[in-house]
Amino acid sequence: MNKEVLQQMVEKYGDRATDSLFERSLYARDLAPVPNLLANMLVKTLPDIVVRPENTEEVAQIMQTAFQNNIPVTPRAGGSTVYFDSVPAKSGILMDLNLIKGVTALDEQKMTVKVKAGTTWSELDDYLNNKGLAPKSFPSSAPAATIGGWFCMMGYGIGSMKYGSLLSQVRSIEVVYPDGKIQQVTRDTDPALDWFVSSEGTLGIITELEVEIRKLNKMKHYLLQLPDADEMLAAMQEIIKAPIVPYNMHFTDQECLKAMNALGFSPADMETGCLIGIDYEGDDAELQQAQKIIEGIAGADKKVNPIPEETAELEWEEKFKALRLKRGGPSVLGAEIWLPITNLPAYLNDISKMAKGYNLNLFSYGHVVTPEYATVMTTFYANETQTIKYIFNLSLVKKIHDVGYRYGGCPYGVGVWNSPMIGRIHQVPELKELRKRKQTLDSKGIMNPGKVYRAPLLINPFNYSMGMNVLAGVRKVIGKGW
Repeated sequence: MNKEVLQQMVEKYGDRATDSLFERSLYARDLAPVPNLLANMLVKTLPDIVVRPENTEEVAQIMQTAFQNNIPVTPRAGGSTVYFDSVPAKSGILMDLNLIKGVTALDEQKMTVKVKAGTTWSELDDYLNNKGLAPKSFPSSAPAATIGGWFCMMGYGIGSMKYGSLLSQVRSIEVVYPDGKIQQVTRDTDPALDWFVSSEGTLGIITELEVEIRKLNKMKHYLLQLPDADEMLAAMQEIIKAPIVPYNMHFTDQECLKAMNALGFSPADMETGCLIGIDYEGDDAELQQAQKIIEGIAGADKKVNPIPEETAELEWEEKFKALRLKRGGPSVLGAEIWLPITNLPAYLNDISKMAKGYNLNLFSYGHVVTPEYATVMTTFYANETQTIKYIFNLSLVKKIHDVGYRYGGCPYGVGVWNSPMIGRIHQVPELKELRKRKQTLDSKGIMNPGKVYRAPLLINPFNYSMGMNVLAGVRKVIGKGW
């Protein structure tokens, strides 16, 4: 980056801009503990400067400077993913959006709220709850994840079962394009809203969103223990086709239950079978009908073991602590997969076989987010301080994705690390259209470059597949005791 431009930015934004090596290094990673040996070989994660704009106008000014000088820009707020989608791939400017937060308008007649993109979901939830309102849905990382960040991902999570994806709830967004132009984007504009969902900050920087909200209703929570994945799927399907749609439905496999029990987190000290959590929200009539649905499922099949409601309520209170399994670490590796729920038992069966083949424990849990699909997270313990072993273990992430792909799944999110598998996420015509959009809005390729559309050369699909398969083969032979 041009030193003169860098110095001008430091002088202009004062203590909201830094070129300190120590401070910049804090932005060179997200939640993924990737060894320097691997990361530095593929991408340039250390930004040249970090700037913290306070409003849309400052975002536009920074983008204009970047556009004029061909400087890469990486937007970042919560940094709560593991894909390097908010980590620089080509150095440049890291734009920290955490100062752009707060509610700017609430319309209780339209049941919408306008909120700045750097606001976390927990902050929005607290604001709305105080007024008897709530978001329709939110991510399981709500304490750290931001409104804008989740929209730029796929936007499925807690509440999606009943209210749909975040895209379906967003009325409009304010976007700053790579050239600094500001536009209000709706479903009827060109480009339209759907261009930006899942774009992972590669088309522009979202600074404000208008989002639909709901009344803050009473809730009822249930936990059902099932003997195996087939019975779990059967119960899920009964719940899905029932007249009252759950607000949320999550599940845990037996290995995950065992791991949580060993750490003291397991509901009712369970370590056998599978577990479904079902959460309903609504008026008294809806909740009474929901209770009859769950009681009917449990009463019709002796294999279904209902867990006391107070335990189910506690499980709901712990909904943001999925990564508590990491305490058994020191760390975890894994894959999050978008999977047809009808194939969940076959997926879990093959994951169990894989675990035996590599002599490790694989834990799976996830959320049913539509009547047809679930997001499934399969993880295992790893130690990033043992660099060589850790790199060999990274090959097993690809193997988990292979199992998911075998059963109609694909990676949930792209960034850098899943870019070699972009062909599993998008068909050729879809990918062609996405690249066309990128060229249209970011002809200079400065907006969060090196992500989503194609993999870095060293991990192109052929190299990645061959390299990871070789590493996994070696890991299978020599890593039995790891």
